[in-house]
Amino acid sequence: MPQTEPLRPRRELEPGDLGSMRNSLGILTRDHKSFRPERLMDITGLGHTELSRMTGKARPLLYKKELPLKLSSNLAKSIIHLVVVTDLAFELFSKKEKDTTLWLMSPNTLLFGDSPFVVAMRGDGEKLITWLNTRLGRVEGAAF
Repeated sequence: MPQTEPLRPRRELEPGDLGSMRNSLGILTRDHKSFRPERLMDITGLGHTELSRMTGKARPLLYKKELPLKLSSNLAKSIIHLVVVTDLAFELFSKKEKDTTLWLMSPNTLLFGDSPFVVAMRGDGEKLITWLNTRLGRVEGAAF
């Protein structure tokens, strides 16, 4: 009689298993409805003034613990793309936060000298998402 492998206990599905943002670097709040300026500054190394320029938010607002995202705003789109990009890069870099943040903030020749952070924040995050998914073997033939 052939040997059969013992059944492995079935793991519960998590939202991330079905495409939900993992928020690996903690940029968003737990409910994904607000972003955390202080955490974004930690990741990017930017100060309040630079982050204010990138987000279009007044500098004093960035001292708050959380800032709500209005789903229809350009900022919300950029932040959500940034979170997806960092999730995919975090996975690509074997869950190494330091490597992920270094890549995120480094000028990239494939992006004509811009950093992935700048590209995501200016609204071109979809291209990065497609490229990272290609690198992860999820889609074919994405190039800049």
